[in-house]
Amino acid sequence: MKSSTLNDPFLVAKNHLLELTRRFPPETVPPQVIENMSSYQLDWPVWPTPALSDLVGPPNVVLKRLDLRWLHRFQMTVSLLGWLSSQLGGPNGGPSALSLLVERAPLLGLRGWGATSAGGSCKILASADRSIAVNLPRAEDQASVPAWLNSHVMGDNWDAIAAEVALQGSKELVHRGELLGIPVTSVGEAEPIEDYSDRSGGNTRFVGLPKVVDLSSMWAGPLCGWYLARSGADVTKIESSTRPDGTRKGSIDFYRRLNSGKNIVTLNFENSENVSQLRSLIRASDIIIEGSRPRALMHLGIDANEEVERGAIWISITGHGRAEAPNRVGFGDDAAASANLLAKVDDSLWFIGDAIADPITGATAATLALGNWLAHSAVLLDVGLSPTAALHSQGALSFGTVF
Repeated sequence: MKSSTLNDPFLVAKNHLLELTRRFPPETVPPQVIENMSSYQLDWPVWPTPALSDLVGPPNVVLKRLDLRWLHRFQMTVSLLGWLSSQLGGPNGGPSALSLLVERAPLLGLRGWGATSAGGSCKILASADRSIAVNLPRAEDQASVPAWLNSHVMGDNWDAIAAEVALQGSKELVHRGELLGIPVTSVGEAEPIEDYSDRSGGNTRFVGLPKVVDLSSMWAGPLCGWYLARSGADVTKIESSTRPDGTRKGSIDFYRRLNSGKNIVTLNFENSENVSQLRSLIRASDIIIEGSRPRALMHLGIDANEEVERGAIWISITGHGRAEAPNRVGFGDDAAASANLLAKVDDSLWFIGDAIADPITGATAATLALGNWLAHSAVLLDVGLSPTAALHSQGALSFGTVF
């Protein structure tokens, strides 16, 4: 993208909207709507904002400037989402792009720590050839560290992990992380979506308001489901009785925020009658949201392609894309680092926000779902955390300046 375009808020907004709407059938969003929406954002977002600036950099550092073109694009995503919601009869308004990014942190008592994520489980480390992001949020991630590093380093010893990582190449570290199911990524490896290879089931005829089954957990998928419920959809959230949504372990207020307006159904996926009930719920729905690796649902006899063929919209939210890396694990902080959605201040790389790829992906997934619903288009939407973050960062680091 030419520098003249990057420096023009109107053109940045318009180009982003055109990129998003490429995943709808033509003319779903009239060109004049895109022009008008872009014209509402003729200035860059203002920095600093108290909530976000508290989530960028170490506690004793205040940034004078930070490039917010990625936030400008996300504002456009949220604006388009509001317009699509209004076409369905829902509200055109609601949480701002900025509020979506910062709403969880105060509920969990989080703040920025520079090269360590707000949640504390992800760090930017220097490997032998380039920076990587390593995320160890689960007990199994920490337990796998010795195998990942091929050493006796324990998963709770970050100093030793950093020393060992510095001796090894990033490509091998990422590869072994993928094999072991650890969220590891090279900083900046993700690319903005260029070829939209969503699998289309063709035209369908949606009647009334959407009936949605939400199989997802944590943040991105449930946020998508919340937006659909807010737009008038009948949303049923499915939770495993043996592995409930991990958000319940954090802030119950945040769990309720993401799942208000949904019907909650708890099923045991190891029980054949419960699995049959799950299949029936999916078959009766218009939109399915899930954040599993494809093989997990196939094991239950659930095939996304079959649901699209019979006329449903299937939203697949993965770490790095269903088509490109279906079995690779990714969470909000490491996915953002993969997309270069980081602050670069002098020679340091810092996380921006709190698991920022999650809210960006959740709102984007809802936008794509509503656009295809309004166009009566059955489709399998491949919405990866890292490529969606890269769509908003365009692969560019956000340069900052300290006071």
